[in-house]
Amino acid sequence: MSHTRLYPFLAGGGRAGELIRNCNWSASPIGVPDEWPRSLRTLIRMMLASPVPTAILWGTELITFYNDAFGQGHAGGSEHSSWLGKYGKESWAEFRSDFKTVIQSVMAGGEAATFQDHQQPFDHNSTVSNRTYTFSPLADDTDTINGVLVTCSETEDDKESTGPFGRTQECLQNLIGNASSGIMVLSMPDMRITIVNEAFARLTGRQVNELQGQHLPEVLPEMHDSFPELINKVFSTGTPQSLFAQPYSALTGEAAEEGFLDLVFQPYKGHEGQITGVSVTCNDVTRQVLDSQKLLRSEARLRSLVESAPFPIGVYVGPEMVIRLVNQTIIDIWGKGPDIVGKRYAEVLPELEGKGIYEQLDSVYRTGQAYYAHNQHVELMIDGELKPFYFKYTFTPLFDSDGKVYGVMNTAADVTDLVVAQQQLQEADAGLRGAIELAQLGSWELDLRTGQVSYSEVIRSWFGFDQASTALSQVYNPIHPQDRETVEQAINKALEAGSSGVYDAEYRLVTYLTDVERVVHARGKVLYDSQGQAYKLAGTAQDVTAERRREEELEHLVQLRTRELAAVNEELATLNEELATHNEEYLAINEELEEANRLLTRSNENLQQFAYVASHDLQEPLRKIQQFGDILKNRYIGEIGEGAGYLQRMQAAASRMSALIRDLLDFSSISTYRDNPKPVDLNEVVITVLSDLELTIVETGARLQVGMLPVIQGNALQLGQLFQNLLSNALKFRRPDQLPVIQVSSGTVRHSELPPLVKPTRLAGKYHRIEITDNGIGFDEKYANRIFQVFQRLHGKNEYAGTGIGLAICEKVVSNHGGAISAAGRVGQGATFVIYLPV
Repeated sequence: MSHTRLYPFLAGGGRAGELIRNCNWSASPIGVPDEWPRSLRTLIRMMLASPVPTAILWGTELITFYNDAFGQGHAGGSEHSSWLGKYGKESWAEFRSDFKTVIQSVMAGGEAATFQDHQQPFDHNSTVSNRTYTFSPLADDTDTINGVLVTCSETEDDKESTGPFGRTQECLQNLIGNASSGIMVLSMPDMRITIVNEAFARLTGRQVNELQGQHLPEVLPEMHDSFPELINKVFSTGTPQSLFAQPYSALTGEAAEEGFLDLVFQPYKGHEGQITGVSVTCNDVTRQVLDSQKLLRSEARLRSLVESAPFPIGVYVGPEMVIRLVNQTIIDIWGKGPDIVGKRYAEVLPELEGKGIYEQLDSVYRTGQAYYAHNQHVELMIDGELKPFYFKYTFTPLFDSDGKVYGVMNTAADVTDLVVAQQQLQEADAGLRGAIELAQLGSWELDLRTGQVSYSEVIRSWFGFDQASTALSQVYNPIHPQDRETVEQAINKALEAGSSGVYDAEYRLVTYLTDVERVVHARGKVLYDSQGQAYKLAGTAQDVTAERRREEELEHLVQLRTRELAAVNEELATLNEELATHNEEYLAINEELEEANRLLTRSNENLQQFAYVASHDLQEPLRKIQQFGDILKNRYIGEIGEGAGYLQRMQAAASRMSALIRDLLDFSSISTYRDNPKPVDLNEVVITVLSDLELTIVETGARLQVGMLPVIQGNALQLGQLFQNLLSNALKFRRPDQLPVIQVSSGTVRHSELPPLVKPTRLAGKYHRIEITDNGIGFDEKYANRIFQVFQRLHGKNEYAGTGIGLAICEKVVSNHGGAISAAGRVGQGATFVIYLPV
């Protein structure tokens, strides 16, 4: 297919048109011609049809186009291919570097500009002439300046101008007359048609002589109302103007011909460079507009089809496979979000690179041959994770009205569930075959209409047959004679009317080739056709020889064990007589245990009574000693004299005695603890304890680092006492030269990882390990085993207050909760207490 067929706007144009058609535009920034904007297409078509030396610099790179008239005089003569498609800065640098400033000004949004040249001839054989270059801004389809139009007019020094256009009018008339585009030149300001060609007259439905020399508004009143205003604007400003796809109607014969035109209005300059008129170039683009409208309608129908389709559909256009249309189904499957239209296929699905899919699309676009894929494995990146899919999809080429591929339609069916199910079925089938082989199972079928039995390879080896099927009468031969009737009865029972249709028989088998006896257990089911007639009995068979041998051995062993058990029973009878004698002794012991329990209960009641007395009766005298001591100090301090010291020592002793009674009471209550555990969050327990110790923490400037602690089953009150004693001890036994630092952390350990000396009171697989470490005065490691005993003090009572019961309470609380506690320390370097509680 020729380029003019693919791109009608490149038709004609002589040598320049041929060069443009044959240029490899795919490597240029503006891409191939079918991607060029409509405004550029129209400008190139008019440029190629124009006899005026014209060049187009397009885009930010100023890609260069020109016609024959410009190329022969400015771009290297007849072989003027050196500038075509080049960046403007390259081509103009070769010709006139002083044009650079003018071009930059026009591209920046400036007005049209002219440049006078009195030096270079139009070609090597011409006389010295004056040239006037006009640089005009060009707008793209969005009405944004995106290029520069360069035209050149020339007058010879020894010529005199005649008429409003000079002596070149006759020459221009001859050049324009045969142009394929419609061209008309108006003298201004009266808009008189000075030059017009046959193509323009034909578009208006008139003859050239009807238009030549006439005033435009009079001879062509049907022209758009805005045309005179537009022409005057071009004449006054010198800036070209363009109109695209303008509808027109011309009377040809008796019928009115309607169509669409692209028009360009350019200033026309005389020999002195002043604007004397306006040229109008028009091209009939009816076919392209109708094709475009047809394509839009086709795309609208396609869009409706795509959006309503229940299966994934996408439409990609151009060699870059730009996504033009997709439906919601394909958006959901891709998982890339809805904002994908206008992006390249490879940009949206980069994970498909190297999978051959890009190449499939490119092949369809280049060759026009559809591509079909069956159960194609595809991995799509969804939420940052590659997920597997299986698709049946088709890449179908889309053709424009010229028969050229402009895109690819992608239809697909997500068959992931089906393929996965097939794979699972294959895996299950393979697993079943493996299980059959492992279980030494064989399959068989009896055709009830022909009497032929077919069987698997395993059964064939059991029976010693060479063929895959044989007659039922031959199947009985390897069966033990004593078992043949059993097999026949089982078959007949399965075939009886009203039966379950189940066949079940076990028989012995002796092959033709060996005398080895094999035990076979066969099961089967009768199959019925649509008329209810039995036509097949199919099932499996298993070699159970080893099982039966084991059953026989087991039965023999049972008999042996039965005889041994009878002998043992005789011995047990003798022992029962002896036990009867011992039972009388056990009854006496039980009576003693019951009496001990009664005594223990009475002891516990006495202990509770003691606790009451300790908490009330014993505390009361101590309180009175302290109160009377306070009265003596307050009222008679002057008279007592040296006795005040003894009085103070008496009160301190009473206070210590009161604290000792309270601690003994706490220890007693913990010792009689009855287990009623509930979930206890140790984080909340420690928070409560730290709140109680807040004043001491502030006074000492202590820094506590408490990590995350576990939730355990236990008694919240006792666990509070545990952490209260341990943390208050860490604050109490601090070093005077250093601020206290206390760390509380936790973890878990397995039972096998416990230290050798740690013996929890409850066995568990894992234990919570809670460690409390301080930087206080510490203690000698040799006292580590005594530290948890009642009344054990490692420091003087005058130096550090206390009763010596606090750590004993800690050990009792941990023991009540099924755990264990250990201590380690070094003098002057702090102490560490480790608690182990069952998980």
